[in-house]
Amino acid sequence: MKKENASIAIHESARVVFAYLNGYSCDLMDLPGKGLATNSKLNAGNDGSFVQAVLSNNAASLSPTDLPYCIEVAKKLMTIYCAGTCAEIYFENNLRIPDELEMDISGQDLTIMEKIQSFLKNAAENHPDDFPSQTIVSVFKKLKDPATWKAIEMLGEKVSLQEQLKRFFIEDTLMMAGIKIQKVATRSGFSLGVHEDEEIKPAMQETATFQQADISPLDIVVKDFLKKIKTNWTEVELTDATNYLHNVYKKYS
Repeated sequence: MKKENASIAIHESARVVFAYLNGYSCDLMDLPGKGLATNSKLNAGNDGSFVQAVLSNNAASLSPTDLPYCIEVAKKLMTIYCAGTCAEIYFENNLRIPDELEMDISGQDLTIMEKIQSFLKNAAENHPDDFPSQTIVSVFKKLKDPATWKAIEMLGEKVSLQEQLKRFFIEDTLMMAGIKIQKVATRSGFSLGVHEDEEIKPAMQETATFQQADISPLDIVVKDFLKKIKTNWTEVELTDATNYLHNVYKKYS
């Protein structure tokens, strides 16, 4: 992956990897091209309502028992939104942490980071003013972990080739890199691109993309095998996985 073409893929991949490291997932990575908007659709599972409370700076909507947990969600989000710029700088600095941590953070990321910091200042007593800087330092330390960087690099390679990745291919790549995939309850995602969902929406029922009559005996065997590996596939995910394996068969047959 050439540096001049890779920075945007590294930026986006780091945010997705750090989302998984924080217990979330990603339904779709969209990388239309350098200079254009990217839009990674993360899935926060049961934390969706807390994500919206943070991004809307609405601590008042939370009960006293929910507030401490939502503060932890906000800290996770700060890490995720710092990850893209940190990874891009780390990549462009030949995998070294820069001596000066004064960074040019993109307008969108900076705006969201400011929202998160504002929420934390309102929600947490004595919340430090330099929390974003503290988070940036911790993200750089995590980037030095070979396993973390391997996952970012592999995902960056994959999305730069295909420009768009569905959840199956994202998680397949991360598992190959050694990242443990945690089960996340299905819920409408939140966007890490230029568009933010304004409200939590109920998850839509997914439908199969082909009829039973079109499934070959080999596909039936493959599906049964995949269900033994993971029991909670949706039909769409099974179809994507089967199609992916078809491409592998073609490549090596």
